[in-house]
Amino acid sequence: MAQETQTPAPPYLPLKTFLSALDALREGVPKRIDRGIWRSQSGSTQGQIMIALRFFGLLNESDEPAMPVLEKLAKADENERKKLLKPLVEKCYQPIISHDLTKMTPNMLSEEMGKFGVSGGTVRKSVTFFLQLAKHLDLAMSPFLTDQTRTSPAKRRPRSSRASTNGGGASTPNAAPPATTGSTTSVTLRGGGTVTMNVTADVWKMPSDDRAFVLDLVDRIQGYEKAPAAVKPKEKAAGQS
Repeated sequence: MAQETQTPAPPYLPLKTFLSALDALREGVPKRIDRGIWRSQSGSTQGQIMIALRFFGLLNESDEPAMPVLEKLAKADENERKKLLKPLVEKCYQPIISHDLTKMTPNMLSEEMGKFGVSGGTVRKSVTFFLQLAKHLDLAMSPFLTDQTRTSPAKRRPRSSRASTNGGGASTPNAAPPATTGSTTSVTLRGGGTVTMNVTADVWKMPSDDRAFVLDLVDRIQGYEKAPAAVKPKEKAAGQS
């Protein structure tokens, strides 16, 4: 019984990460590629880089590099690298490109990508990588696909609370601060401005020296509030003498 050749999984990492992974090999391609080459990346990202290299036939089943093509890709400048990547893309994505990208919709692309054996969120990420790469290589695509390359990075929307930081117009109120055990008091200074004391700890559970310190501050604030304003100039003059 003949063994079925398993189709390599398509890449689903950011295009910039893939190109940076090639840059890391610029100084020399080892005889065997492993994750440790990209130590600055997370373990999952290292695995995604390996998947991408295998998909494009840049590694064999033993993770040995396909030479000299991988070395040429690593050392090439941007324009030369595009020329080297284009035939790899046309070959490895042939089942998709054969449907004519200029007449394809996003749903059609997702369906074809799913035939590579991926599903769920991996299909979406694989489609995003393909579109980024196709745009990078200036492949002709339908306006439906080019719209995807413009809108896909905009999925992260600013939090509603950011509106409150804008200078003009009505804005949503800031979220209330988390509740604390304790109390807050403010005193208005006679020279202008305020001093606020916020006690977040449970006074009953404080060590005796902490409690004495806090209560002393409370007494000072209350005493300042009750003292008549006329007393302040005399105190100031006494402090200067």
